[in-house]
Amino acid sequence: MRAGRHQMMTLKVDERLGMRAALFVHSSVLGRNNGLHAIRAGGFRRHERAEKEQDVFADGLNLGRAMSYKNAAAELPMGGCKMTVQCDPIELDDGERLGFLAYAIESGRFLTGPDMGFLPEHADAMRARWTKHVTGGRHGALGPTGTPTALGCFLAIREAAELWFGWRSLAGKTTAVQGLGAVERPLVKHLSEAGMRVIATDVDAEAIELARREVPELSIVPPQEILTVECDLLAPCAGGALLDDEMIGKLACKMIYGSANNVLAATSTAEELHLAELLAQRNILFQIEWTHNTAGVMSGFEEYLRGSEATHDHLYPRLVKVCRDGTRSLLAEARERGKTPTAIAYQRIEHRLYGGAA
Repeated sequence: MRAGRHQMMTLKVDERLGMRAALFVHSSVLGRNNGLHAIRAGGFRRHERAEKEQDVFADGLNLGRAMSYKNAAAELPMGGCKMTVQCDPIELDDGERLGFLAYAIESGRFLTGPDMGFLPEHADAMRARWTKHVTGGRHGALGPTGTPTALGCFLAIREAAELWFGWRSLAGKTTAVQGLGAVERPLVKHLSEAGMRVIATDVDAEAIELARREVPELSIVPPQEILTVECDLLAPCAGGALLDDEMIGKLACKMIYGSANNVLAATSTAEELHLAELLAQRNILFQIEWTHNTAGVMSGFEEYLRGSEATHDHLYPRLVKVCRDGTRSLLAEARERGKTPTAIAYQRIEHRLYGGAA
């Protein structure tokens, strides 16, 4: 917590239900005077009950920290947080457990949506009975957030490829995509339609089958091989803490852009800046993910504010401004100043979160 400069964490436990909900608040600064019940935003993620609690907390702290920067980059009046939930899988008709989760969300004063281990249908079930502070459901005005997140990432990839490498087209290039879930499938489709050869992986055979229905020419490799596949674009879209000093030395890609949070194996900004430098030394273009995987939280906030009147027409121009135009601006400044895009991104945001605080 000290390394990440977090404000606080809270823990709500119901041993009878077998649930432990931990909220990791990194910053509330940007949401203090927004006039809303929710002054922070970040998803809720399920972990198995048998997982080591310290590892779960580390995951939540890192994700919460990233959300502060992501919300700032997305120009949202929201602080950053994340909730981890240690429990068995929750059935959609399990009112007791969904009610407890909704209570934990309401009392945390944050806007949230389903992350790994939860489904859009869980959001729908909670909104129907207990809380309006969960968005991204199947029946929400904008639907699941995976689709806009994928589009935002794709726009950033296309912009970075042209600006940094001079690739006016992605046709004929190769991408390796880690994961084939709700974000990755639409991203794979975008990349394939742009003419890229797509190599992918997932631990779920059903997810692979669904992806192949949309992109029949998809190539599949084992999960342990995806990060070191020789490719032009590596798109990490599953868990975090993937790239440490050792793994960076094994990479065979030219650029890294994906939807996963906390791709770098770090617990502080200083550690992230170090790893970003290592990538730059290997001539691998990396742009910290919270600058371009923002469209999901932007979609959730749009639905939170406008309710049933929220539309993709409202969302799309802001998505383009943050993900595509923001990438262009960030990379141009990085090249001009001779710094990594990650260093520039942090310099742009940190004063808004910390001011002159030590």
